[in-house]
Order: sequence, then structure tokens, then C-alpha cells
Amino acid sequence: MIYALNLYDIVEGEESTYKKYVALATQQLAGIDAKAVASGTQPIKQLKGKTRQHMLIMQFGQIEDFDLFMQRLNEQHLHQLRETSTDNYIWTVYQNWDLKAWLQSS
Repeated sequence: MIYALNLYDIVEGEESTYKKYVALATQQLAGIDAKAVASGTQPIKQLKGKTRQHMLIMQFGQIEDFDLFMQRLNEQHLHQLRETSTDNYIWTVYQNWDLKAWLQSS
């Protein structure tokens, strides 16, 4: 299992473009082991660094599922919609980390 963390701002006036991107990108998940596990907006506290107004965490079964999703986005030319409608975008993919097991290891 892997997780994709997205932190970003929606460009003012481009909300409808971002909604279109999300709707079309969601369609590209058909048949892929993936799901949104958390989303958030309007940060409550800024702890350090530059705050982004939106976050999304996606779970993928394996890196190949993520790669297939990215391939589909490329084939459908959907990245341009995201790039037009968002700013300060950070998209990072992480491996699952069993924190409890890690803490218990010697």
C-alpha cells in the first residue's frame, strides 16, 4: 500500500476548472486499486512553512496503480487542467509505514 499526499491552493477564479479536473481525474481511477482516504481545507494552524489551503491523501494498492493513474491522466491531457487551476502544488508518494511495529523494534 502507498499513499499520495497532495498539498495545494486553488487559483482564485479557477474553481470550476479544478472541479472539472477532479471529476475527470476521478473517472481515470476505474479499475485501479485506489481511493481517497482524507481531504481537508482551511488549515486551522500554520505550524511552519507555507500553508496550502487544501490537502488530499490518496491510497493506492501499489506503485503500479499510481503509475497507471498518472499514465491515464497523461493520455487524457488532464495535467493542464490541474496546472491551470492550482498553485503551490506538492505531490509526494509514500510507502506505508507500520509505525507501531517500528516503535516496538529494537
